[in-house]
Amino acid sequence: MGLVSTSYELIGRILYTDIYNERGTLLLGAGKMLTAKDIDSLLTNRIFEIAVKGTAYEMKPIDNIAPELLHQIDEAWNYDLEMAVIYKETLSGIKDLLGKIQEGEQANIQEILTRFFPLIKHALEHRHVFHPLHTLKGKDEYTYRHSINVGLLSALIARLLGLPDEACIEVGEAGLFHDIGKLEIPDEILNKPATLNNEEREMMRKHTQYGYALLRKFPNLPKSLADVALLHHERLNGTGYPFGLRHENIPLSVQIVSVADKFDALVSDRVYREKVSPFDAAAVLWNAQFTGLMNPAVVTPFVTYMIESYIGSKVRLSNGQEGVIVRYNHQEPLRPLIQTDKGSFTKLDVERDVQIVEVL
Repeated sequence: MGLVSTSYELIGRILYTDIYNERGTLLLGAGKMLTAKDIDSLLTNRIFEIAVKGTAYEMKPIDNIAPELLHQIDEAWNYDLEMAVIYKETLSGIKDLLGKIQEGEQANIQEILTRFFPLIKHALEHRHVFHPLHTLKGKDEYTYRHSINVGLLSALIARLLGLPDEACIEVGEAGLFHDIGKLEIPDEILNKPATLNNEEREMMRKHTQYGYALLRKFPNLPKSLADVALLHHERLNGTGYPFGLRHENIPLSVQIVSVADKFDALVSDRVYREKVSPFDAAAVLWNAQFTGLMNPAVVTPFVTYMIESYIGSKVRLSNGQEGVIVRYNHQEPLRPLIQTDKGSFTKLDVERDVQIVEVL
């Protein structure tokens, strides 16, 4: 296959061979879909000719996702075309497959996992992709987005805890299916904009048992996926459901998915409330570890990672000012140092009445 000049016109093309720099270090692997960042790297390393496959990557038309949401996804990952493409394809495919289950049709669970694998693999290799998960606005496809996001965040937490790749992927898959039992919950309860009454609340809680029963029908799936579906609302102090389990009786995979589930639910728009900022969500998790609800060994690494990774991000404060996070606060992670647009500094650990209300 012939060589072509390295240029930004190759964004979206598939690399045909491995690319190494002059020191023999692998820069890009064969099969990689080229992004603007990749082209920058190639040109910086003075690689002016490369071999690419004959045609650009062509994504199948997506007609089951709202155009506005597809546009948001493109904008969110405009620096990582591959992530945007994989996320959209995964969202569309999982919506179709889970829809079949909801309608009583036979669906191939393994096909769902096959669609999810490229996304989770890309996310684990490129941790910068996680922030845009929570910039998507609106309630469109919340159920499916939430499942995907919890899967990705669960895999991230497992990686932060030092678990091997196989375990990270399995925990991510468990996160993907944690709410599958909600397919059996009537829409008028699932999407009710007001507070559920006692009867509706009990019906909603049964989604854990429905999910367990559904996943156990597939003997080739790891049992941990069904266990997570059943137990992800358990809490360490015994106040969770369906069994009121405590501490060591709650598997680590369940504890990981519970943290990811709570965080994503808080930072996403819901039918009954608007989303909160990632900092507010992190504060909820931070408090949960001190009140006995969640495991500090799971919460602390995740919150620390999330807050540290927002350094350099623009935020809006509760006093109406905007600024950039410039320094992480090790003593109080939720109260970093902010440089405002006016050039002054706001020390949130000193100005206790000021909060971060939105990441811009």
